[in-house]
Amino acid sequence: MAPFIVSWRRYSANRKSCEGGVEVPKPCEELIETALKVQKAGLVRGTWGNLSLRQGAIVWITPSGMPYELLTSEDIVPVSLEDGKPLQNRRKPSTELLMHLKIYRRFPEINAVVHTHSIYASAFAAARTEIPCYTEDQAQIIGGRIRVASYAPLGTAELALNVVEALQDRFAALLANHGAVAVGRSLREAYTAAEILEKSAEIAYILKSLSPRQSPPELEEDEIAAMRKLYLESYGSAR
Repeated sequence: MAPFIVSWRRYSANRKSCEGGVEVPKPCEELIETALKVQKAGLVRGTWGNLSLRQGAIVWITPSGMPYELLTSEDIVPVSLEDGKPLQNRRKPSTELLMHLKIYRRFPEINAVVHTHSIYASAFAAARTEIPCYTEDQAQIIGGRIRVASYAPLGTAELALNVVEALQDRFAALLANHGAVAVGRSLREAYTAAEILEKSAEIAYILKSLSPRQSPPELEEDEIAAMRKLYLESYGSAR
């Protein structure tokens, strides 16, 4: 049986039994569902990566060092957006908690963060190379070229500040020699941004292979701005 099917059945059973029969908090349910999608899509390996969801003054975040397929609602850690302190005596929050908090404090419209270690995006991150904007979905969902946040050790305030800078007017960024981060107004939107980020990195790699001596034409800034505006204001529903 496929690992994902096993993981999903385990999650479904956990969902019914966790919290001693008490209803599962919606943020926990959403985070676990999305974590399994991230794993199935190959955007993470092992226990790497992390996800969070902001709900008012509370940030719900995945725990440190725990396999996604074993997560129950009791493992999701609620922390204060103001000071980052856990609000319940649960597991230790992700080591990248500071990065998540800094993003929420800087961008009040953002309600979800998905941090991944997908292959092509990580390759561009290791090369410290921006991903050009070649496709309409990248323009709409991410907002243009995908910048690289300057290197800093994981879990540090310096890294958090670098990431916030790289995310200006964008829904995704690369973390030098580390991985990638995607954000959104909802967890669904942040997950979609993570998918488009990896797709964009793969397309950029393929285009470079097809035209090693000549850079393919990128979308123009005014074209990107128009598509981004259309997406943010009238395309579907992000929430």
